[in-house]
Amino acid sequence: MADSFFSEEKISEIRERASILEVVSDYVGLKKTGRNYKGLCPFHSEKTPSFMVNEEKQIFHCFGCGEGGDVFAFLMKAGHFSFPEAAEELAKRYGIKLLRKESSPVQKKEMAKREVLFRINQLASDYFHDLLTQKREGEAGRKYLSQRNVREQVIKEHQLGYSPERWDGLVQRLREKKVPLELAWELGLILPKKKVGDSTLQEGRGLDSTNWYDAFRRRIIFPIFDLHQRVVGFGGRLIGEGQPKYINSSESSLYHKGEVLYGLPAARRYASERNGVIIVEGYFDLLTLHQYGWMHSVATLGTALTAHHIRTLKRYTKNLITVFDPDPAGIQATLRTLPLFLEEEVTGRAVLLPKGEDPDTFLKKGNLEDFEKRLAGAIPLIDFFFEWLMKAHDAKSIDGKVNIAKEGMAMIRRIPDKIRKDFYVRTLAERLEIKESILYETIQSSPRERIPSAEGFKKRPAEESFSKSEELVLRLMVHHPELIPTISEERILEEFESPLLKRLGQELEGLFQKKGKLDLAEMLGRVEEGLKERLCGYAVQESGVEEHQRERILKDCIEKIRRRKLKKDESDLLRRIKEAERQKEGRGLEGLLMEHQELAKREKGLLKGGLPKG
Repeated sequence: MADSFFSEEKISEIRERASILEVVSDYVGLKKTGRNYKGLCPFHSEKTPSFMVNEEKQIFHCFGCGEGGDVFAFLMKAGHFSFPEAAEELAKRYGIKLLRKESSPVQKKEMAKREVLFRINQLASDYFHDLLTQKREGEAGRKYLSQRNVREQVIKEHQLGYSPERWDGLVQRLREKKVPLELAWELGLILPKKKVGDSTLQEGRGLDSTNWYDAFRRRIIFPIFDLHQRVVGFGGRLIGEGQPKYINSSESSLYHKGEVLYGLPAARRYASERNGVIIVEGYFDLLTLHQYGWMHSVATLGTALTAHHIRTLKRYTKNLITVFDPDPAGIQATLRTLPLFLEEEVTGRAVLLPKGEDPDTFLKKGNLEDFEKRLAGAIPLIDFFFEWLMKAHDAKSIDGKVNIAKEGMAMIRRIPDKIRKDFYVRTLAERLEIKESILYETIQSSPRERIPSAEGFKKRPAEESFSKSEELVLRLMVHHPELIPTISEERILEEFESPLLKRLGQELEGLFQKKGKLDLAEMLGRVEEGLKERLCGYAVQESGVEEHQRERILKDCIEKIRRRKLKKDESDLLRRIKEAERQKEGRGLEGLLMEHQELAKREKGLLKGGLPKG
């Protein structure tokens, strides 16, 4: 079954003709409740029914355990079928002839090209590794790694390489292997000579008559692997003087630096054993951690930690420890990750090293026990955030306490778990020596919490901390897809504060634009688990919104989202203006003041009843 698959058209036909109500009724006793059917969930023990089936939308969702999906998902879970087995079972039940599908010529061409791209990357990796470990040209690389105390075992395990100073070494190797050089260019391994501004290259000195030259020169090479141990890209560290010190492969169909993590193939094997993953910034930090036994570690690739990175890691563990440089830039990088961790409901902690140290230098000075203790005592990121707030503002002054309270509660609002949220409200109150009730009032009076009338929409559970206006826009999209063109025209999804809700909205928008309709059952097969559960929850919650109210409610939501964003933009801008005023030269102040005037115009337009696009 694994060597072939069914056409999307046939799967859609099964989904349209199969009755999820009939299929679920084979396993669950259901009673009609409004537009849904309710019963005891077959996937967890419960006394009060929380399992819902919506026949109209052909989906199910349990508010108790979070399971949800279409008829395929239910049969796979309840009947322990694989997807092909579930498809065949449903096709048989509803009299649908199911044929297996061969790849189209276009698909075959794309698959063939992808295989060639992987082959080119592997050829390049082998070339760089062979130079480092076997060739005289690699002596400079071997000497550099020896000076940094990188062991041969690590070099072998991570297939480290070296690119010499010559301009056409890789070009010649790829030509010998009859590789299409344009594809090597697409991967960022080589570059066309005509693109170079270097006069030496333009004159052609030191080169043959080809039109290409190597992108990586005089660098230690770090092959970047995916979870199938295929090379998707490369990083390169310059040896000697020059800039930039580090470069990475350009973005390609194989490599997206905001999604890939260096060292992940090894780390995922040890994540559950060590109950966590350590996240660092640099290649050598990662290599040193692995060298000293911390195999459950990964590194970002010249980019900030992204939500995609966290979603990838939380498949293996929800205990993530960041180890960033202790300089101001590293501290800011750590703080920027906090909303991502809260949004993804992951336990994020931070390790602080002594000033001027990174994991590579710290461990190679023999501080192994100290580092282990720091890992064991890693600070929860939100506590780290509180510490930073207390230092960033004058905690002894009234204004300082007000700022700490506002910024602290703005972050606490992002915590989905109510118990954890209550704990941190109490912690912040103790730090500020004020009553918890006062902090809770800041939540209740926040513009973010002032929501438009739900008009028949049931409220989400109390532990949810998303903007109610953003949630209401999504519920309108789910129940009244005829409003999606208006939502697209207003581009309001771009202004969402929640990355998760933004992604869900964009998925709904994309499917509607592609199909001209919104088939939620089909969409559930396309989206990731976190979005799937939320989508199911929205879909089975009935909408009592009258037709004449829908556009007004949508307009109210858009206005509230824009007003909130304008207030946030204004707050950020005023802070930057104050910083510029404190500088002696006041660099950039004039431009910031002009931005503030423009922001004021937008806010004035919004107050007059317009909906200026962000």
